[in-house]
Amino acid sequence: MKILILHQAPFKKMRYDHVIDHQQHQVTYIGLAKHLSDLPEALRYQKIVLPPAAEKNLVSEVLARVSPSDDYSSLLALSEYGILEACHIRAELGLAGPSYEQIEVVRDKVKMKQRIAARGTLRYPRFIDAPEQVIQGGWRGKTISKPRDGASSQGITLHESFAAAVEYVEDKTGWNNYELEEFIDAPLYHFDGVVIAGEVQHLLASRYINSPLKYLAGVPVGSFQVVLNDTFRRFIDEVIAALGIVRGCFHIEAFYDGETCIFLEAANRLGGARIVETHRSRTGVHLPSVEISDYLALPLPRQQPASTHYFGFLLYPAHHSLDAQTLNIPEGILGSPHLVSFQRTGAQADILTYNEDLLPLSLIARAETPHQLQLFLQRCLTEISTH
Repeated sequence: MKILILHQAPFKKMRYDHVIDHQQHQVTYIGLAKHLSDLPEALRYQKIVLPPAAEKNLVSEVLARVSPSDDYSSLLALSEYGILEACHIRAELGLAGPSYEQIEVVRDKVKMKQRIAARGTLRYPRFIDAPEQVIQGGWRGKTISKPRDGASSQGITLHESFAAAVEYVEDKTGWNNYELEEFIDAPLYHFDGVVIAGEVQHLLASRYINSPLKYLAGVPVGSFQVVLNDTFRRFIDEVIAALGIVRGCFHIEAFYDGETCIFLEAANRLGGARIVETHRSRTGVHLPSVEISDYLALPLPRQQPASTHYFGFLLYPAHHSLDAQTLNIPEGILGSPHLVSFQRTGAQADILTYNEDLLPLSLIARAETPHQLQLFLQRCLTEISTH
């Protein structure tokens, strides 16, 4: 098989080689130099380095270097920043894959909420995406403004009122590609798994500590796995059906008030941060391998044993000038049986990122119960300090 891989996410998370025998198949990785730099030298493959212009013109830069005559049989694109573009590339190369319309639903935050609303049984925040909707009055209280196709919380702003949010959009961003959304004051959860032949598999639920919005403001963020109840299962089944997700990994975020889930957003791709690792630690399943195996119709490698422990993580942001050397981790944290691993790095990222290799500190923890895990992670947030 001749496989083209649009390589954007860290190789250590994707581990394409778990499923794809690089000796048996012809594998070509295409991407920016900064992404291709983490490919293992021991593997057999070809690589195509894209110029910096590909940051904004990915489709044209890829198609300038590959064509239908190359006879690729599949194109893999597992990062959020390439899944829409991959639809255009597949179409030009004559390759099978999801349509642009299918993927757009799980990238456009307005279209996905419209699908959720049409379901008729799911709760979601009120929202508007056009100036003519403002005269309808909106709602009272805090309001979020954000890009319709944004990722990693970039471009999101919290406003004290609907009126303030309208003024901000009209003065600063314009309505093109922006929406306003009702702020929901409830705990935020994320749900991660994979859909195979229309069936949800390997589902886990996790509750955020702090939130991606607070992380944007420079506050550490994390999450911890919780018990998967019937409310969560029914909610995810309905969301998957409403959005028409029939295959691939998913990352769905929702508020939970103790009784019902309130949809926030969804993505038909892997969750970021340390989710791949913590999910595998709990279930034994490497989600990228399941997705790659399904797409390429290749055997799934043996998974590691599942654990009875619950797992979680914390990320300390770099975009607010935190320095790894100034973060003090007390001996009580370092010696705790709850601490699985931690990673310091001297790298400094001047952009918002959830990649632990570019953060001053990240850690993974475990406990026998979600409550114990939550308490340990909160202890970390309290005791890990700058000096």
